[in-house]
Amino acid sequence: MHKGKAVAGAIVPKALGEKPSLKKDMKKLMIEINNAVNEVNKMSFEEQKKELLKLDKSALDKKEEIRELPEIPGIKKGKCSFRLPPGPEKELHIGHALSFLLNDYYARKYNGKLILRFEDTNPEKCELKYVNGIRDDLKALEIKWGEEYFLSDNMPKYYELAEKLIKKNNAYACVCPKKSDDDSGFDKKRCACADNDVNWSLRHWNKMKYGTYREGECVIRLKGDMKSKNTAMWDPVIFRIIKAKHYRQGSKYNAWPTYDFTASIEDKEVTHVLRDSNWTQRIELQDYVRRLCGIKNNPVNVLYSRYQIEGGVTQGRVIREAVEKGIANGYDDIRLSTVKAILRKGIQTETLRELLIELGITKSKRTIPLDKINAINRKILEKKANHYLAVKLIDSMKLRVENCPGKISKDFVINGISKQDKMIRLKNSFNAKIKSFDSNGILSEYAGGELSKGIKIVDWVSENNAKIKVLEGKPLFNEKGEVIPDSLVTHELLVEKNVDELSVGTIAYFEKFGYCKKEENQWIFIHE
Repeated sequence: MHKGKAVAGAIVPKALGEKPSLKKDMKKLMIEINNAVNEVNKMSFEEQKKELLKLDKSALDKKEEIRELPEIPGIKKGKCSFRLPPGPEKELHIGHALSFLLNDYYARKYNGKLILRFEDTNPEKCELKYVNGIRDDLKALEIKWGEEYFLSDNMPKYYELAEKLIKKNNAYACVCPKKSDDDSGFDKKRCACADNDVNWSLRHWNKMKYGTYREGECVIRLKGDMKSKNTAMWDPVIFRIIKAKHYRQGSKYNAWPTYDFTASIEDKEVTHVLRDSNWTQRIELQDYVRRLCGIKNNPVNVLYSRYQIEGGVTQGRVIREAVEKGIANGYDDIRLSTVKAILRKGIQTETLRELLIELGITKSKRTIPLDKINAINRKILEKKANHYLAVKLIDSMKLRVENCPGKISKDFVINGISKQDKMIRLKNSFNAKIKSFDSNGILSEYAGGELSKGIKIVDWVSENNAKIKVLEGKPLFNEKGEVIPDSLVTHELLVEKNVDELSVGTIAYFEKFGYCKKEENQWIFIHE
């Protein structure tokens, strides 16, 4: 029911969902639904409500069931805080969206603080355009945060803490050649550089800070636990040299902290850290860093499995390369899984919030089928989108109907007819008797408006209606990570003329085609 008007297209999915066996005789089902729709639409809205109450006295009293995510044990309402920690080195994707919406959910639920902190301590990759893009995405997702800050603004604090760790012999300078910053602990043997005295490490630390060393010549390592089964504890690097100019700090700093060091320091500002369970090993290390730095409060960690989307590429590097090489047409290309792309495609923020509740919080790994996302989105769009007649031009035929009464058009474009059909019904309209087929189309004559059993019902639009282009995005990569050619498809449809008057951003349902979202010069296919 759409504002008192019954729509056949909205009834069919519900009927088939409750009784799939009805698919066996779609012709009969459509005739019965159209009959019912016609009868209902003859009634006033008040008459419709009276008839509904005859079927169910409490129908108008029903409220939607409120579903929620599980409680966080021991949390204090109004005295809790959460964080959104994006690195401004790439665009946000759907995995980020779900994670950030999860934090937003609990911040709202418990009246807590939500902090946006940009983890921008990698000068080589962080850019201002990503900062602005992330802010735009969060606003589009209707996420509201309070405090906002940049880790790179806290560099003096990180330098001070690093020096304290070195002076207390809890960290040391390492000048050994290594394959990477994170390859300490080979054979669980501590680097010989750790045996040098504090002053030796401080001299090398100063050379790092003031730019004497080149990249890779020296790092600062934390003295961890080489006997631990947790490899994250094997003397991890906490500072390394990066000479690249920082988008915010310029060339002010040469030594930059690693993620584990900054996260350890900054997470003391929040009471609860909601994190991917793949980071479990880092919890022990980050608690250890805080302890060595004299920070007493550790946040509560709430772990959940990483959100994997069927067919969705979420690796920032892969997405960035696809855009830079022209494989994708920008970060809002509807074949990508970026936040910009999925929102442009018509996936609703409400859908993502509902998806979170369905998934719950679990450490079990699972992939979210696209069908699940589309099913939730469809349920939401059913309440918002108006239905319009539409015909795909590639499958269409012209139909002329002679002897049409009054002002009824006599020229139509239709789908779904064969030369065996002798009588058809134009959906929700009238019957036409087929007289002949030729290269110009089909010639028929008006055969009344009464519904008759066994007549094929066809989709139609008047020939003088609106012609539109609809862009459909299919998966850009296959399971091997290879680019799939022709993954961007354009459809041509003839639709009801008043569609031209709809504003950009409007979502409509085109009969027998699917939900689409209007853009300036085209429509975007969302799903069926």
